[in-house]
Amino acid sequence: MWGTNKVILSGWTHNDDLAGSTSDDKGLARVAFIDANTPGAFKYRWVLLVVPTEGGDNFAKLGSHLGGMVWYGDKLLVTASRGDNSDNALFVFDFKHILQATVNAHDIGKVSGGYSARGYQYLMPAIGSYSLGAGCNGNSISDYPCFDGLTIDRTTSPFSIVANEWRSTGGTDPARIFHYSLAAPGGAMPLVTSGGKAYATENYVTYAVGLQSVLVHNHVFYGADARWGPGKHGVMWRMTTSGATSDTCSGSDLTNACWAQHSEGMSLWWSTQQVWSQTEWAADSAGGWKQPAIPERVLFSVPLSSM
Repeated sequence: MWGTNKVILSGWTHNDDLAGSTSDDKGLARVAFIDANTPGAFKYRWVLLVVPTEGGDNFAKLGSHLGGMVWYGDKLLVTASRGDNSDNALFVFDFKHILQATVNAHDIGKVSGGYSARGYQYLMPAIGSYSLGAGCNGNSISDYPCFDGLTIDRTTSPFSIVANEWRSTGGTDPARIFHYSLAAPGGAMPLVTSGGKAYATENYVTYAVGLQSVLVHNHVFYGADARWGPGKHGVMWRMTTSGATSDTCSGSDLTNACWAQHSEGMSLWWSTQQVWSQTEWAADSAGGWKQPAIPERVLFSVPLSSM
């Protein structure tokens, strides 16, 4: 809720193959601000995520895959990685700093006559970031956290963010899950810090490795596992520190498993106890991403109690 308005934020990245793509749109990260007041008649506007340059006099595209996103108070936190083990960070955006482009051009940043945002009317510059360290490798354990998914846990005191790593479903290394405490809303930076650093309050490892996102509620972990391969649906793991279950996804035939195909992020709408998520494109037989004739992804919700 923003005042009396129901709002959904849905983050998107133009091109997932950030390391291999030569398009100047690769990593173009944007957020749909969705007016959800009228069921069946949602309206939305795109807001382009950018980073300030030249001391704040200019800006450039964020240029990164949005693995996870959390809306907390007047801040938006997103995980960011370029797909080539670089720019492993957590970026922070502020709703007080949404700007309107003055020139409708292909360029991003300062142009003749004003500022352009690749044809988008609105942009949101980052106000800061948390560096997670270099050398992040998505397929094996590193010294540094390699954030992929990001959610908020409102059942801890204070509230916390939950960040999970992703490992290849064919790998053998476990994935890690981290909790970080959140400061009171309205501050410059959201995470509780000491000496300029944010320290994890809890961390876990799991062999449910293909996790695109992990949602935690009262110490129960819900992990969305995106199994790689053409036409394969995901698996929803329900995990605690004593074990994990996936009752409706057991057995050898997982053709129609219990979760959406390549579900990327999850978010719990607190007042309704509905879990929201969205799908990615499907993997093709060659191991790449298959773009359908009509590019579609599904933004959907299910009751938390059904998980």
